[in-house]
Amino acid sequence: MMNDELHVVHARAAGLDIHKAHITATVRCASAAAAPTCETREFNALDSGLKSLVAWLHSHRVEAAALEATGIYWHTPWQALTDAGIEAQLLNAQQVKQLRGRKTDIEDSRWLARVCQFGLGRPSFVPSQTFRDLRSLSRHRRSLVAQRSRVRNQAQKVIDRAGVRIGTVLTDIFGANGRRILDGLVDRRDRADILASLSPHVRGKLDQLGDALSLTLRDAERFLLADLLSEHDRLCQRILHFDRLINEALAPWDESCRLLETLPGIDRSSACAILAEIGPDLSVFGNRHRLAAWAGLCPGNNESAGKRRSGRTRRGNHTLRDILVECAHGAARTKDCQFREYHKALAVRRGYNRAIVATAHKLARCLFAVLRNRSPYRDPETDYEALLVRRNAPRWLRKLREFHILVPDANGALAVRWPVA
Repeated sequence: MMNDELHVVHARAAGLDIHKAHITATVRCASAAAAPTCETREFNALDSGLKSLVAWLHSHRVEAAALEATGIYWHTPWQALTDAGIEAQLLNAQQVKQLRGRKTDIEDSRWLARVCQFGLGRPSFVPSQTFRDLRSLSRHRRSLVAQRSRVRNQAQKVIDRAGVRIGTVLTDIFGANGRRILDGLVDRRDRADILASLSPHVRGKLDQLGDALSLTLRDAERFLLADLLSEHDRLCQRILHFDRLINEALAPWDESCRLLETLPGIDRSSACAILAEIGPDLSVFGNRHRLAAWAGLCPGNNESAGKRRSGRTRRGNHTLRDILVECAHGAARTKDCQFREYHKALAVRRGYNRAIVATAHKLARCLFAVLRNRSPYRDPETDYEALLVRRNAPRWLRKLREFHILVPDANGALAVRWPVA
C-alpha cells in the first residue's frame, strides 16, 4: 500500500460541514511516522461560534479548510477563515458528494478534511468582497425587474378581462401613450379626452383605440388597475435607485462596462450585471472555454462504451447564464451581425431554444476576448467604414454645402470647389 505522505498537500487541514445553526468541523493532521489523526467538534454558526472555531483551528495550526458551496450559509464562515489567514477552499458540492447511506454531519466534515489535505477538490471562484456586494445588488435588481414584469402582466389581464383591448392596438401599453390611456381609465376620464391626450404618431390608430375604449372599467377593476400602476411606479423608482448604486460602485471599472456594451445585445444594465458576476480579473478563468463552462453554457460529456450521447449543459452560475441568454436574444435580432446568422443557421437544425443557448455560448467567448484584449468588439461580417459613411454622409454633405465647398455648376450638378488657401 502506497504511503499517502507523498500526496499530502496540506499537513494540517480541516473540513467544515456548515448548516444554518451549527458548524461541524474536523481537523486532520498527517504524520509520516503514524496514521493521520482526526478531531471533530461542533460550533454554533453565530459570531461567538465563529470566533471559537477560528481559535480552535489556530490551536491545531491548520493551513487550509474546505467547505461546501451550498446555500448562503458559507459566506460568513468563509470570510472569518479568510480574515484569520486560513486558506478557505469553497468546493462544489456535486464534486464532493458523500455516498448514500454514509452521510452524516461528522462523516461529511471528515471527508471534506481529507479532500482538502490531499488536494482532491478544485476550489471555486470567490470574488472580492466588493464584487460579492455588487452581485447582491445586481441580483436584487433583476428580481425587481421580474416583479415589474409580473405587475405589467397582471395589469394587462385586468383590462383584457374588462374588454378594453388596447394591447391589440399599441405595442407597449406601458409606453407613453399606453400609460396616458391607463391613467385616464383610472381617473374615469371621457374617451374623447383620453384620445386627445395621445401623441401625434398614433393618430392613425385613433379609430381602433376609440373602439377599444368603448367599454368602461367597473369599480373593482379600476381599483385593481390603480393599485397595479402604483406598484409599477414604485418598482420603477426602486430599479432606478439600484441602477445608480451599481453604476457608482462600478465607476472604477467603467471602461470594462463600455467595452462590454460594444457587443451586440448587451446594454448598460446587462454589462454591469455581467461584470458584477465575473469580476474584473479574467485570469481566474484562464481561457474563454472555462468562462463559458463556469457560466453553465457548455454541453456536458456523456460517453459510455465508445458511444457519445446527447449531453445536457452542466450546472454553473445560473445568474450569468440567464443574463447571457437574454443578451443572446437581442444579438440574434441585430442586423449585420455574426450572431444573427449563427443563430439562424443553427435554429434550422437544432431548434430556437438550443440555438439561443449556443449563441449565448459564443457571446461568452467573445466577451472574454473583448475584456482580455481591452479592445472594442468588431464584428467580422460588418463593414465598419461603409456603416460610418451611411451614418454620417448626410451630415457631411450638409456641412460641405454650408461652407460652399459643394456647389451646383451651370448644369445643376454638384461640383467640388476647394477654398483657396
